[in-house]
Amino acid sequence: MFKAENVKADAVTLVKVVLACSHIGDIDTVDFVAKYIEDNCVRIDVYLGNTLIDMYGRRGLVFLAEEVFAKMEERNVVSWNAMIMAYAKAGNLMAARELFDKMHNRDLISWTSMITGYCQANRFSEGIALFQEMMAIKVKPDEITVASVLSACAHLGTLDVGKAVHDYVRQHDIKMDIYVGNALVDMYCKCGSVNTALEVFFSMNRKDTVSWTSIISGLAVNGFHDNALQLFSQMLERCKPTHGTFIGVLLACAHAGLVDKGLEYFDSMEKHHGLMPEMKHYGCVVDLLCRSGNLNRAFEFINLMPMAADVVLWRMLLSACKLHGNVVLAEIAANKLLQLDPDNGGNYVLSSSTYATAERWDDAMKIRQLMNDGAVQRPLGWSSIEVNAIV
Repeated sequence: MFKAENVKADAVTLVKVVLACSHIGDIDTVDFVAKYIEDNCVRIDVYLGNTLIDMYGRRGLVFLAEEVFAKMEERNVVSWNAMIMAYAKAGNLMAARELFDKMHNRDLISWTSMITGYCQANRFSEGIALFQEMMAIKVKPDEITVASVLSACAHLGTLDVGKAVHDYVRQHDIKMDIYVGNALVDMYCKCGSVNTALEVFFSMNRKDTVSWTSIISGLAVNGFHDNALQLFSQMLERCKPTHGTFIGVLLACAHAGLVDKGLEYFDSMEKHHGLMPEMKHYGCVVDLLCRSGNLNRAFEFINLMPMAADVVLWRMLLSACKLHGNVVLAEIAANKLLQLDPDNGGNYVLSSSTYATAERWDDAMKIRQLMNDGAVQRPLGWSSIEVNAIV
């Protein structure tokens, strides 16, 4: 590239080359640039170093980002942030936090990168705790920070923290973009505050499929089945539903006992919307049939599926058989579960309980003995509480 004209490239030229490679995903040329830098002793200034770290970090090449970071003679806050984001994207939050704690001049990007990293790794309590620390030193969040924290609140069910964040957004004129709006709808729905979720949803100037799916699913799981289906009808007039949307619709039908309606929606996925049903959609239909007591139809539906049913579907059927006292189908479902998931103690307990409900005590004891002989552990119960906004 440069050798053809015998012209030596400097750091400014190389920044442009790396940026171009980053846009088109040309890693091979970046490798050539890295070798060129080393062979020609090109000084890695903050601009070249930051560009390389960002590019490597986005592609998960953390070890290369580390090498560049170590070689940089001078680093600014962008350098540190780029390295933190590289670690966070790769899931190495320990290394990201070590860098974060060493920083003397953290900015909003530093805090947001660390908070988002925790949330993406499902370490929601730590994400919220860091956000509260950030707020305590008066660093103003932006819409990206807010969306991440609201997502954490949704997963943990911390409604008080979510409300406080929402109040802060309104009081400090933080941009209420579609991502913040969707995060608020999801958070309020998952925390059971459906009316507030609806208020946020209807106040949004722009809605996408995520907005509609969040409110439809939220209404369905909170018992507002009719409202969920009404909103689905409105959604069809405005945008195309997704696989996730139909999960909410089928859940609404299952909880409302609308068997025929649910089956119609399921059939319409492929016929009218070009969406091939996935395992979770088949699971919703099995749940729909089991809740309504149609166990034989559920069993037939499982057998007609284009893919083999997973343990979740067989466990649904077994649970329904226990509830309705259908021992014949319970035995079939139990045998399938013991084949597919032999180390799950919950399957043995559920099967044994089914026999006990039918007063088939010998069979119940045989299952218990089978569990003991295989040294299968009983499933542990667990719960969580919130103390001082920490779950």
